[in-house]
Amino acid sequence: MKNTVILFMLLFTISCGTNKTVSPEEQAKLKATKDFYTDLFEKKSFVLEANTVYSEKRESFQMNPIINFIKLEKGKGVVQLAFNNITGWNGVGGITLSGRVRNYEIIKKEGNKLPSIKFEMVGNRGWSTIRLSVNASGYATASVDSMRGRRITFSGSLVTLEESDIFRGMSRF
Repeated sequence: MKNTVILFMLLFTISCGTNKTVSPEEQAKLKATKDFYTDLFEKKSFVLEANTVYSEKRESFQMNPIINFIKLEKGKGVVQLAFNNITGWNGVGGITLSGRVRNYEIIKKEGNKLPSIKFEMVGNRGWSTIRLSVNASGYATASVDSMRGRRITFSGSLVTLEESDIFRGMSRF
């Protein structure tokens, strides 16, 4: 028992005692990254190109980011989920949901922590709530909650519209 307590104290001390000082160059880089993503979110124009999609049960699926994405542009949104080598409702192996964006909220954080966003997308088939966060390397995760209580999570690169290389299928919904 004594050895367990000592081990716990040692691990706690190591994990708490690793305060890394951030150099001025690193601080400047973090601030520039934070400013870039804050500006991107304020413009409401970006694409999350998903290379991994997670089911409600947290099963992961490696996907093609060209046909799996979340896109915002000029107050409108598109969520597309598609699989290679099959034909779906959208013509590229899945579904494409589009609609207008409402209740768009940027969640700003203190220090050098990057902002996240939350918004609703309303289309012909109902609404979805989308929560998106990004890390300093540009890797983003977005959970899409449907009005029926279902959730799917997209993970991949967050890029500007100009940098994106996506193919949008037909919106039947």
